[in-house]
Amino acid sequence: MSPPNPDSLTPESRSPRPTLIRGLGKVEATAIVIGGIIGASIMLAPSLVARQAGAPGLSLAMWLLGGVIALTGALCIAELSAAMPETGGTYVFLKRAYPGTPIPFLFGWTMFFAYTSSAIAAVATASALYGGFFLEKVLPYGVWGRRTVAVIVIAMITTVNYIGVRQAGRTQTIFTAIKLALIAFVVIVCLGLAQHNGGLSPLFPATDDPKGSLAQAMVLTLFGYSGWHFSTNVAGEIRDPQRNLPFSILVGITVVIVVYVLVNVSFLLVLPFDRLLESQLPATDAVSTSLGTVGAGLVSIAIVASTLGTINAQLLNYPRIAFALARDGMFFKKFAHVHEGHATPAIAILAQGAVASAFALSGTFTQILTYTAFVNHSFMSLIVASVFALRVREPQMPRPYRAWGYPVTPLIFLAVSAWYLYGLLRDRLTGSLIGVSIMLLGVPFYVYWHSKRRPGSLQPPASCSQG
Repeated sequence: MSPPNPDSLTPESRSPRPTLIRGLGKVEATAIVIGGIIGASIMLAPSLVARQAGAPGLSLAMWLLGGVIALTGALCIAELSAAMPETGGTYVFLKRAYPGTPIPFLFGWTMFFAYTSSAIAAVATASALYGGFFLEKVLPYGVWGRRTVAVIVIAMITTVNYIGVRQAGRTQTIFTAIKLALIAFVVIVCLGLAQHNGGLSPLFPATDDPKGSLAQAMVLTLFGYSGWHFSTNVAGEIRDPQRNLPFSILVGITVVIVVYVLVNVSFLLVLPFDRLLESQLPATDAVSTSLGTVGAGLVSIAIVASTLGTINAQLLNYPRIAFALARDGMFFKKFAHVHEGHATPAIAILAQGAVASAFALSGTFTQILTYTAFVNHSFMSLIVASVFALRVREPQMPRPYRAWGYPVTPLIFLAVSAWYLYGLLRDRLTGSLIGVSIMLLGVPFYVYWHSKRRPGSLQPPASCSQG
């Protein structure tokens, strides 16, 4: 009699402890990437990038260039994720590439206590802000009203993720479909119905003394494309990950590039460039040229739907890093708990939601995001550099997908990252040093957990059933 296929067993039948399940398919994984990248920023940032670029053509070029740079990083992440399709993917890549160093732990520490919680709070606050277009008509809606709504939003989506990965995956697919449909509506209105008062030329600013900075424009576009690694952290719950992970990453980033270019073309054609430069709400201004107040309401709905999808992607993604750390004995033990009934990293999800809610209530998330920008992108650079490290250290590692254009593609990403990091140090030195200090606060905890861990106590990747 042949032995049973491990993937066919339920978590209970394979192990006395509950395990994660592979409840996400190709569509859900791709929706996580698209939904994680496209948030509120694409409806707001075009005017900020235009201000720095100084000309319509150059503004559009910055969005295209940012997409190409993001794609070079995504190609590398696709190779790593197919080779190591484990829960907490980004942490796992660092652990394999830089063994015996505190780098993987400090990454997880900074993500949980600073960057990721602030990012969730920021998106939830944007959701509450644009939801105010409707809510302020029926109830008092000051600063604390927005903060309360932001916490309610975080709590609701945390609950969905706590209940089950399938439910979170379906929710992600629905939100991503809605946001793409609403963005498509905005583009159609601008291209087909609105009067075109702008244009895509000239390419360069008319003045020899531009007021903006291409470096700052690149900072904004790269931030707008961040999130292309999201599906890697939930890799342990994706079916056929060797195929579906690269697919989700590469298709997801390609869709986002197309969406971002179309949105920017729409705004540049509809709004005179001078007006776009001064606009605080370019999407609202562009759609309102044809639909008036109704257009403003539709844009608010689009932004709220977009932010909800982003928060769901964040809560599908970020808690798995803390879970993987705890599973390796390098974080709070309870965070490695898998809920017996829901088969989710329940404690890690609840804790991430709680910390994000605290940031949302305090209103400090903007400062923390600014402080940790340098540290966060440094870690992303190290993750991409893992492609080089692992090809040297583990040349025999099975690689179902190999990064197209290697070694040129990772070198492009790392070269631009070096320029980006230099710009952050030059323009935001104090904030960047504060971010480094936040990261270094984790060193004593690294020493503590590392000393408690017995030799050989690292657990193998959490097994998953084919749910």
